[in-house]
Amino acid sequence: MARFKKFTGVGRIKQKPILSPMDTLRRKYTRFKIWTLSVIGVLVIGLGMLVYTHYDYIVFRMLIAGNYIHTNVLDEMFEEHIGFVPDRYGSHFDNLVISIVTREIRRASDDRYTFMYTPRQREAHEARIAERAARVDFREIAPNVGILTMHNISPYVQNFVHNNRHEINSFDNLIIDLRGNNGGELSSMQAIAGMFLPRRATVGFDNARLGIFSRERRASGAQFFEFEQIVILQDESTASAAESLIAALSANLDNVTTIGLDTFGKAVGQVLVPLRRGFAVNATVITIKTPGGGSINNVGIAPDIVFEDGDIVQFALSILE
Repeated sequence: MARFKKFTGVGRIKQKPILSPMDTLRRKYTRFKIWTLSVIGVLVIGLGMLVYTHYDYIVFRMLIAGNYIHTNVLDEMFEEHIGFVPDRYGSHFDNLVISIVTREIRRASDDRYTFMYTPRQREAHEARIAERAARVDFREIAPNVGILTMHNISPYVQNFVHNNRHEINSFDNLIIDLRGNNGGELSSMQAIAGMFLPRRATVGFDNARLGIFSRERRASGAQFFEFEQIVILQDESTASAAESLIAALSANLDNVTTIGLDTFGKAVGQVLVPLRRGFAVNATVITIKTPGGGSINNVGIAPDIVFEDGDIVQFALSILE
């Protein structure tokens, strides 16, 4: 007689217990409570660390802004540094401190570019940038010669060059007029240089205190412009990103000739950070190197051909003939 083993159920897949709607809701609530308490704990720890690391300043701020008795002195300081006396000293005390610290930085070093903008100063600064950018121009100046005039290096100017690239590239020779160009944004300089240079060509170097913020700037995208000759006009007011553009083109192209005077010599970069209520702080955070690794700070770029008096544009045309 055949024997049959009694089935014991061994090997069956264990089924999960069926939860009631109330049990499911209770579990979700428990998980949510644990998550919420964890987030609150992290925030409390973070706030505690923030207070601990800034304890000295917080106490100083409370003593001076809220309790210092010689208010006439505070009134004078606020008037000098932010242009008015606030209703409550604490509301603009941080702006006062930033202005004083940046002023002392300028006094103690040759860094004239670290300072705080008041709302009125920032508005005027942005208006100047926009006005100078809007004066960018390209026109034909002689048969097969175009002249590109840039009064600063900004996103507006970058877009102008890009949008007019086909017309600019239709000429055999190009004059780039950077006289009086006080610079601007390095990212826009990099983009403009990239239209002239081979892909991945070195445009320059940014060196920061923290290595993670240091970088080599390279041309991106495909080279668009191809000219027989490029002449760059420069003077003692050609500065910052405009100088970096000259260095990038001269180092990577063998058809560039510079004419004019030694440039200004600014090879440090700033970051402009907006603050509350329209204020902003500008601070020097990088040193800039040319594609060859050198610095032009306080030195400038010497022209290939010195030209001081007369019509420099006509002289440039004579070079191109």
